[in-house]
Amino acid sequence: MIIDDDVELGLLLTAILENRKIHTLAVHSLPEAEEYLSYMKPTVIFLDNSFPDGLGVNFIRNIKSADEEIKIVMITADTNDWIESKASAEGVNYFLRKPLTTKIIDNVLDKMNFRKA
Repeated sequence: MIIDDDVELGLLLTAILENRKIHTLAVHSLPEAEEYLSYMKPTVIFLDNSFPDGLGVNFIRNIKSADEEIKIVMITADTNDWIESKASAEGVNYFLRKPLTTKIIDNVLDKMNFRKA
């Protein structure tokens, strides 16, 4: 699952993930993500931080309460150090700063053992 209000980044991440045969759903708001998490258990979530309706870093607990096994990759353009610290304390697996490249995403997916197709 991709939770990001940037539609273009969602399309880029979807292409990268689906190239690895990872079925992908992109959602664009935290309430929408909350709804899907009520009945869907993704393996990995790419989570942006800045949304009009809140901060992704504050949404990590919702993800973990849905399923502790979900891997979380936090992505943000924000340079404040407290975000990375809080994300780490909340249990994210990887923390990435924007701008992202295909190589960065591929490296993280490799580390999580999502094999290339």
